[in-house]
Parts: sequence; C-alpha cells; structure tokens
Amino acid sequence: MGLRLNGTQGARPREASGIAVSVKKCRDCELVFADPQPIPALLSDHYGVPPDAYWSANAFEWSPGYFAEEIAAAKRLLPFRQGMTALDIGAGLGKAMQSLTHAGFDAWGIEPSAPFFQRAATRIGTERLQLAAVEDAHFEAASFDFITFGAVLEHIYRPSAALANALHWLKPGGIIQVEVPSSAHLMSKIFNLYFRLMGTNYVTNISPMHTPFHLYEFGLTSFERNGRINGYEIVEHLYQVCDIYHVPKALHGPLRWWMARTNTGMQLTVYLRKV
Repeated sequence: MGLRLNGTQGARPREASGIAVSVKKCRDCELVFADPQPIPALLSDHYGVPPDAYWSANAFEWSPGYFAEEIAAAKRLLPFRQGMTALDIGAGLGKAMQSLTHAGFDAWGIEPSAPFFQRAATRIGTERLQLAAVEDAHFEAASFDFITFGAVLEHIYRPSAALANALHWLKPGGIIQVEVPSSAHLMSKIFNLYFRLMGTNYVTNISPMHTPFHLYEFGLTSFERNGRINGYEIVEHLYQVCDIYHVPKALHGPLRWWMARTNTGMQLTVYLRKV
C-alpha cells in the first residue's frame, strides 16, 4: 500500500523525515499490517507512559452509560443471567470492568501496562485485575461467559494467538466482543489518494511506531477466515463512523452519511461465539 513514518506525516509528507515501514494489505482477508513488524524491546517502550499522557482528560470520567451498548449486545446474545463471568482484556483505566460490574457481571481484567494498571487499581482494586499481557495471563479453561477486546486487538503482535487464548478461557457458547479499526475506512482511502496526488507513496493506515501504536486494521473477512482456524463464528457485527478529522466541517455530514450507508466507517465491532 505504501509507507508509514514513525511520526506525524502532516499534509506535506515530502517535508517530513523519519524511519518508515511498509504497510501491506491481504487481498484475501482484508487485514492491513506493517511488514516488517517493528517490535519494541519492552512493552513499556510503548505503553509505560503516564495515563494522562496517553488519554485525553475526558477519558477518565465514568458513567453507567459507558460500554452500555456492548453490554446490552452481550446480554442479548448469551442470554444473560445475574453473576455471569466477564473478562476485560486490556482493562486500561478499568472503566469497562466498572460498567460490567454495574450491569451484574462478575468482572475480571488483565492490563499489561504498569501505569495503566495502577490507575485502574484506584478505581476497581487489584483483587480481580492482573498485571499481565494476554500472552502471559493465566485463567482456568472455560472460566468466562463474556470476554471483551475493546480497542486492544490492533495493538497485539499476534492477534490470532490472543483470540485463541481468549477462546480457551471462554465457556462453550460464550461471546467475545472485539472492537478494531476497519481496513475499509473511507477517510483512509481519501487521505491515501491525497498522498498519491502529492507524488508520494505514504499512507495513513496504522501507526506501528508512534501513538497510538496500531499494528493492524481488520476487515470482516479477517474474522471469517480466522474463525475457521480458531473455532468461532461471527454472530453480529457493526461499523461505526466515529469522529472525522482534517476535513472541513461542511463535509462531515455528507461523509458520515456515505460511510454509514456503505459500511466504511472507522471502527468495526464483531461479536464472536465459541463453537
């Protein structure tokens, strides 16, 4: 597809400098990824930063409506009984765990970043929260009814292995919710065309070497193909437009309408059932 720099490329990428990595897209499953994959020596090189430096100020506020749509979908698909077990992979600030508990789940979580873990602990304690990456966490098989990867899978170097771990911890018939950047995002295509017209080979997809350190973008087909490998089926999915940046506000309405109509919004959410 093109190159991605290790910092902002701006509107005039010819004037930018830095280290570049190739970005590729699988023609079969629509997965977008860096090749080679830049891997830090330590996880803390990316996520060992103060939460205040990683998230905006309003990200620290919690209300019962936080994660409510995802919880409602999980309750509908399970179906729900009071006290069902839930696991938040990449608990971040602990807000989803707080919402899951508020909604009647027995909520657990794992968080690999020590600063994020410490901030989450001030909200939810440490009894049900592990300081661990998904690759290193330990739970008994078939422990959970519902598992969520909220804005997490795009940060993990081996997403298929992470899903395999989660499925091992999931009860038969349980549900996994995954929220990821969509590889069909219309705005990425527009910005990539702009870069081409500027005479460069840069792309705006992913950001493997700078915040927020996205390593992948996924298509619905990515999960259809992976489900055959890991033993799950997609039971529900939706695309969300999300915020629009770097274009005049007068264009936001038409762009939002078109992305909603064509499933080319920024975010893809899938609900997966273990089979």
